[in-house]
Amino acid sequence: MKIAILGLGGVGATVAGGLRKYEKDLIFIARGKTKEALQEKGLYLESEMLGNEVIRPGLVSESVEEIGVVDILILCSKSYGLEGACKKYAKIVGENTLVVPLQNGVSASKYVSKWLDGRGVVSDSYIYCFSNIIEAGHITNMGNLLRIGVGFSDGKDNEKARKLVDMLNECGLPSTYGQDIMKALWEKYAMMCGNSCAFIYFDSPAGNIQEDSRKMEFLRGIYEDINRLAKATGVTGLDTMPKRYVDEFMKLPSQTISSLYRDIIAGKEETEFEWLVGSSCRLATELGVEIPFMQKVYEKKSKEK
Repeated sequence: MKIAILGLGGVGATVAGGLRKYEKDLIFIARGKTKEALQEKGLYLESEMLGNEVIRPGLVSESVEEIGVVDILILCSKSYGLEGACKKYAKIVGENTLVVPLQNGVSASKYVSKWLDGRGVVSDSYIYCFSNIIEAGHITNMGNLLRIGVGFSDGKDNEKARKLVDMLNECGLPSTYGQDIMKALWEKYAMMCGNSCAFIYFDSPAGNIQEDSRKMEFLRGIYEDINRLAKATGVTGLDTMPKRYVDEFMKLPSQTISSLYRDIIAGKEETEFEWLVGSSCRLATELGVEIPFMQKVYEKKSKEK
């Protein structure tokens, strides 16, 4: 089975670690210094759950012709690079290729299907992981919050998706298949985007928000916005989420921030703000749903540009 991983940053490297027993089946799609490092030394992953391993794939390449059509394509690039990546590598996706997008948010599968011109079988999927790039080809994965979910919003079955989940579990990366995937996607989105919105709006880490009841109420309002938006798309069962996530937020270390907020304060030109926050504001307008707290975050950040 040919399994290609596109994007060998924190997420892609962690997925590769979850498939390390099948390293000769892996294709790392990389370029530049990352490609050179992977070809020369392999991928070094340090992980509390998966262990410390050097993964040497069967192929490291950026060439569509050299890669050829694959059985599974796992998309791990940042959302702002996803369209270009899909269009560049569309030819490695065959009619029965399973495409697994692991970007943040709830709409990746819709956009990927569009950008691939309907090629392949695109799953709805997510990953929880905290990973950082030490240098090209060297990634560290921290903590025990590590899991992957793969499914289809229409409930269809897919043998390759089942096989992929089995392989990941065999290698120690907890993975599930066939659960209520859209509910799971919205739950992840609510935590990641909700927390990021608070960090961005108050321009501070978790501790500064935790000690101010008004800021915590604002955070709860963001979670409630997301619950209303999810309901408008037909996803239910998240009514307890706002309280649960407020409680979870209070347990975070005081210096906790999200990767999105980190990119913003670092002054990066490209971030996932529009993909994660702007897209929800546009969806809310389309569906006629009020999300006042997220709208405040979006308007404040937009004025700063």
